Amino acid sequence: MLLSIHVPKTAGNSFREALMASFGDRLMTDYGDWAGFNTPEANMRRILREEAMRARRDELLNTYDVIHGHFVADKYKGLFPDEQFIAFFRDPFQQSVAHYYFLVRNPQREHPEEKILHEAKMTLLEYLEWDALRDQQSRFLGSLSIDDLAFVGLSEEYSKSLELFGSMFGYDLGEPRFENVNGERNGADYPIDADVRAAVNKYRPADIELYERAKEIFARQSRSARVLARPQFSPSAA
Repeated sequence: MLLSIHVPKTAGNSFREALMASFGDRLMTDYGDWAGFNTPEANMRRILREEAMRARRDELLNTYDVIHGHFVADKYKGLFPDEQFIAFFRDPFQQSVAHYYFLVRNPQREHPEEKILHEAKMTLLEYLEWDALRDQQSRFLGSLSIDDLAFVGLSEEYSKSLELFGSMFGYDLGEPRFENVNGERNGADYPIDADVRAAVNKYRPADIELYERAKEIFARQSRSARVLARPQFSPSAA
């Protein structure tokens, strides 16, 4: 079972569409856990949803090849005989700001993040200080280490990540398509001023460390994939 963790604002919607085009109805999407949001209400919701999902083990195993969504890795850890966790990550300065503006643009979703943020009229700095969302990317791994993942993609290297995924798993996900982007940015990075940089450094240090490790793993996996793709020397052909 391929378990694709969709960390918010890391190209997860784009990757979901690519997986859907390849796997069709063998792909299950799993959203609604309020993953990455640390409050008593959200924690209890995740416990109940995990119990319900783990009770469906045999059905999931027979019906799906891929599960993709906003879930903490521990929800499925150890549930299937052959499981491979994968995830994309993003520079935490960009991810943090992108997620804030996503919440600002979406006050209507049935999620406490949006409700609380809009009722409090949070500024970007107040959002970054919010303890419910600190080190958000890291929280999606649960008890896993990033080194436990079978594949690590980078949203900044999305096209190359799709190629790497295809090389590693044998699936051609086609030309990259970009979903759920901020139309006002046209793909440009968000400007990060000194106050924002200081807040991310203070409140998301684990995400900064995680991203540095993600880049290392991505580079290593890319080098390995290139080596495997090269024609191998055969003494009999010399």
